[in-house]
Amino acid sequence: MSLFVLVSPGGSPGVTTTALALALAWPREVVLAECDPAGGTVLSGLWRGRPPAAGDGAGLLRYALLAQQDPRAAAASLCEESVPLSARPCRQFVLPAPAAPLAGRQIAAAWPALAAAFAAAPADVIADAGRLDGHTALAPLLAAAGTVLMVCRPLIRQAAAAQPRLEMLAGIRGGYPPAELVLVGEGPYGLNAPRVLSQALEVPVRGSLPGDPDAAGVLSDGAAPGRFRRSPLMRAAAGLAVGLAREHATGPAAPVPAGARA
Repeated sequence: MSLFVLVSPGGSPGVTTTALALALAWPREVVLAECDPAGGTVLSGLWRGRPPAAGDGAGLLRYALLAQQDPRAAAASLCEESVPLSARPCRQFVLPAPAAPLAGRQIAAAWPALAAAFAAAPADVIADAGRLDGHTALAPLLAAAGTVLMVCRPLIRQAAAAQPRLEMLAGIRGGYPPAELVLVGEGPYGLNAPRVLSQALEVPVRGSLPGDPDAAGVLSDGAAPGRFRRSPLMRAAAGLAVGLAREHATGPAAPVPAGARA
């Protein structure tokens, strides 16, 4: 299916929270792969260190070894090597990474095989690559992506940090297709933020997610869900997810849930 890579310019704009929201709202089978060289956070955040028993042993390190041995077999077994995000049968999974940054160094040589396996998997893959800091090892992942999304807040300092990283991405990807922005939260530009940042950075704005601390807390720290699925964050994420999936569909995507359209 399709590979989507999410990065950030730094400053904690919420790239992992965005990736999780998209995965949970995705309209067909999807795997969220934790690819941040700084380490993963889903196991300690969403599940508070207590992942489902079905996920014992599953993770990026084991999958990297499989991908190096046989990328085709790794692609076919991606969902089986991942942790379900809901009770089975489910269509959303996460391939968790250890919290320590050591894992990024351990699999540095595996990124070409991982990128090939992700791109050839029968499920869509959303790769959370974290802050884009010039890690050359991630270049195969960024080059293989059908879409790269830079998650940032609509602030001047975030735009300033995004500019050189967008240029870096253009070099890695040959300039096409360009990375796109996903704006998170509010800033001084109000409703004009997508137009202002798109013009300033010369890249498209794919969508915007509202500031929603309660829903974000569910994803980042396993807070009590309440009306989580109908929260402003998840409704906006559903619209963004369906649009991305539909654009890269090999088959029909599910309809946008009620209230999810912008």
